[in-house]
Amino acid sequence: GTHLLLENKYCRVWDFYLEPDGGDPTKPHHHVLDYVFVYVAKGRLLGYTHDGKPGLFDSVNEDGDVTWFEIEDGAEKDPNRAHGGKNGYPDIPMREYLVELK
Repeated sequence: GTHLLLENKYCRVWDFYLEPDGGDPTKPHHHVLDYVFVYVAKGRLLGYTHDGKPGLFDSVNEDGDVTWFEIEDGAEKDPNRAHGGKNGYPDIPMREYLVELK
């Protein structure tokens, strides 16, 4: 996420916002907790591999879409599970809420 909104013993809630064409795919990260994306606007997130190559994923979503992701144990140690991302739309920002379950 880009801004932490809430953290307690149950979860972390992030406001994930990218300017049009924004994001830095050269800064990969790992997800270590199961999480859900709640899209609050139309968006397209392009995924890049841990070494900066495009094409890992192309996630297109509409306002109100909700997506669940389960993270395998040990994923944080697997470089192939790391990824970077950027907004796939050059003319509109991307915003979603990311809720990580502890």
